[in-house]
Amino acid sequence: MDHHAIDGTASFIASDPEWSTLIAREEHGTVTMGMVSAPALGRRWWATPGTGAWMGPCPSDPSAPPHRLTLTAGGNAKDAAIGIWPPPPRLSKAERAAAARLAAGTATVLPALNWASADPTTPPPSKPSTGSGTCHGALLVATGKLDAFLLLGAGPWDIAAVIPIVEEAGGTFSDLSGQRRTDTGAALFARPGLHQQLLGLAKPPN
Repeated sequence: MDHHAIDGTASFIASDPEWSTLIAREEHGTVTMGMVSAPALGRRWWATPGTGAWMGPCPSDPSAPPHRLTLTAGGNAKDAAIGIWPPPPRLSKAERAAAARLAAGTATVLPALNWASADPTTPPPSKPSTGSGTCHGALLVATGKLDAFLLLGAGPWDIAAVIPIVEEAGGTFSDLSGQRRTDTGAALFARPGLHQQLLGLAKPPN
């Protein structure tokens, strides 16, 4: 099964450069290839299991060899910088509660919002990836710009391409129950060593 999508359609329509095409190949329930191309930014990211995660120019330039992405351990969640998307008015009550718990338990959250509030009058915030040159929040993790990223209301086409990129860089992926599933609407990407801590923060209190 192939997954493909345009990430950042609003940016694409507005002629903003931070949009990308996401392409993934899924075989027998496992994503075996992921590629994200951002031609307006001149960048591309790709990975296949066992071969590492890479970033290079788009279109390819023989004079500019690709760079391998490698993550270090993330430390403590209380010191972490995390991105969350979309903003609270677009989330369900349960999703807002999970986002608010993560925001309260970490050092920095992008965008900096009251994640427990669904106030629709709040001005629309910028995506965590805005200005980073990465287009997709999970790539902020793969490139070491954020410690973690939570995408809510996600479809498989939104996340399949970035799963092998994050994992081959050394990071981790799951939904909020800790399963490596792409069909539950939630995707948490993190540096190594942080994932279980973040899942614990997001979990509803007993």
